Amino acid sequence: MFDMPIVQLKGVGEKKAAKLKKIGLETYGDLLTDYPVKYVDRRKIANISEAVDQSWVTIKAKVTDVRIKTISKSRKEMMILDVVDSFHQGEILFFSPKYLKDRFKLGETYYFFGKIERAGMIFKMKHPEFAQIGDQAFLNILPIYHATLGIYQTELVNMHQTAVRVLKPYVEETLPDTVIEMGKLMGLDEALMQIHMPRDEQALKAARYRIIYDELFTLQLKLILLKNNYHKAKADKLERDERIDVWIENLPFKLTGAQLRAFEDICRDLASGNAMNRLIQGDVGSGKTILAFLTLAIGINCEKQGILMAPTAILARQHYESFIEYFGDQYRVAVLDSGVPAKEKAAIKSQIASGELDVVIGTHAILESDVIFQNLGVVITDEQHRFGVRQRTIASQKGSSPHVLIMSATPIPRTLSLILYGDMDVSIVDEMPKGRQTIKTHFVRPAKIQDMYEFIRTQLSENRQVYFVCPLVEASETLDLTSATEHYEELIKRYPEFKVGLVHGKMKSREKDQIMESFKNKAIDILVSTTVIEVGINVPNATVMVILNSERFGLSQLHQLRGRVGRGAEQSYCFLLSEKLSKEAKARIETMVKETSGFEIADKDLEMRGSGEIFGLRQHGLPELRLADLSKHKKILIEAQKHVKIVVAEYQMGNNKIVKYINQLKLDIEDNFVL
Repeated sequence: MFDMPIVQLKGVGEKKAAKLKKIGLETYGDLLTDYPVKYVDRRKIANISEAVDQSWVTIKAKVTDVRIKTISKSRKEMMILDVVDSFHQGEILFFSPKYLKDRFKLGETYYFFGKIERAGMIFKMKHPEFAQIGDQAFLNILPIYHATLGIYQTELVNMHQTAVRVLKPYVEETLPDTVIEMGKLMGLDEALMQIHMPRDEQALKAARYRIIYDELFTLQLKLILLKNNYHKAKADKLERDERIDVWIENLPFKLTGAQLRAFEDICRDLASGNAMNRLIQGDVGSGKTILAFLTLAIGINCEKQGILMAPTAILARQHYESFIEYFGDQYRVAVLDSGVPAKEKAAIKSQIASGELDVVIGTHAILESDVIFQNLGVVITDEQHRFGVRQRTIASQKGSSPHVLIMSATPIPRTLSLILYGDMDVSIVDEMPKGRQTIKTHFVRPAKIQDMYEFIRTQLSENRQVYFVCPLVEASETLDLTSATEHYEELIKRYPEFKVGLVHGKMKSREKDQIMESFKNKAIDILVSTTVIEVGINVPNATVMVILNSERFGLSQLHQLRGRVGRGAEQSYCFLLSEKLSKEAKARIETMVKETSGFEIADKDLEMRGSGEIFGLRQHGLPELRLADLSKHKKILIEAQKHVKIVVAEYQMGNNKIVKYINQLKLDIEDNFVL
């Protein structure tokens, strides 16, 4: 029944079905779980003098005239009702009046519900719903759905309600009786009915609570099952020894409390006998790389080989240089990326296979099938979001249950990290090393741009370096945005005494790396770039970041870009430029100016955009959140988590009904989880 095609609904032909498909509606079941985006209470009849222009309202008006007008271009007919409500006169327009000509009588009063357009004492409504006075069924709570061009809300409401009536007898309960009792929840069949056809406010509230709770409870339970059952493969125990403690003592800086806590998590995982699967999450510059090096060192001391995989060759070589700087020739390490000459690459692969190399630091080149490890024990990926799930899996499969550590400089809200990385253990590095100064961030209005350019000249004169980031590579006819190539030419003219470089995604990898290397080595003073520098090199001498058309970037991306500066002891600056700011863009810019913590910014990003856009749960094979929003429904999330723990305890005690329920969820995870 749930798979019945939507075209079987009365009034839905092939053309209309094609339009509905664009918004994801193909079957009766799709209609059932396509929840309203909002509701309008038609029970309250508005006085036109109080009705807000462009608002959806119910009015009561008397018909004084009925006119038929032919639209000149299309030759289609339009019916115009002249109506009056107390002191206000208006027009009700119907664009398909064929079946409505005899529905209205002069002098009769009707209810009309629609979007009102007001101009003083005159008003207008286009294609409203209507009913005769006394029709109490019309005065209800009306659901409003996501629409598509050519489909009226009236049609959508009728389609959804028809599907609900047909499917309600076939709806099966998704939660165990225990959970329904604990949560005092409405039955699923009734909740679906009330979501689409609410009886009153109380019933609607109970229905929404039930479905939001259902989504969050199921998500939490699946994450726990995933965490406990799918990533606890047995692995060799890697014990930390005194050499590691000596090395930490001899570092030129002291590890922060957050770094030490994360390192304790790693050491506990490595020594547990189960394969580590941990995410280290922290802001740019918070010191995650040191933790990666320590993890590799523990592995090497236990006679295991290690991988450190970075998304770009220049970042991989930077990690290699840092590793050598810290360890000298204590360990045998090599770089493997596409830039390594063929003869040298063949020699490195041979040394990997024979066990002569302890650590390989590189890019996707490590994933090639002929890169074979003798005894791989530790796999680390930096900037994990730049690698697909499949790529990370290939790296892990080069060893027998190696320990996996993933690093991310894209913070998400602390309390919600479990939602995105539920199959992993998470450590948060939320302290910055001593000596790092806060990056001063300013929004620059057009009138102040010349002042900014003069300030940049001062910084350049003091031998500092500058980034300029543009959203486009080349000028666009359709988008009024500054392109990188245009701005590159402009900056050459503006600062003739300084060297300007350009880097963007259309360049070949080797060319990009050469330019980035030149910038790192101070051969370039100003680097004009697209977002390819978001995951870039460590240039402590770069103190200014200018982001043009900043309204085009999301909060997290702006924060990542800003993190390219402020990596040395000098004061650094970030300038955000924009000529056109929407309300949402203005809120993003204000957040960037006020906040420096990636986690605070992530919280704001979640609040602004909602969880659905940010988390992409489908890639993990987890249930989609249709009504639940992690930023709005934290109280329900906490309640669901509490009940999940009780259900897991009952499962462990052998409660037959709970065992059956959880076993079914496990099968669902096996079918859907993307490794």
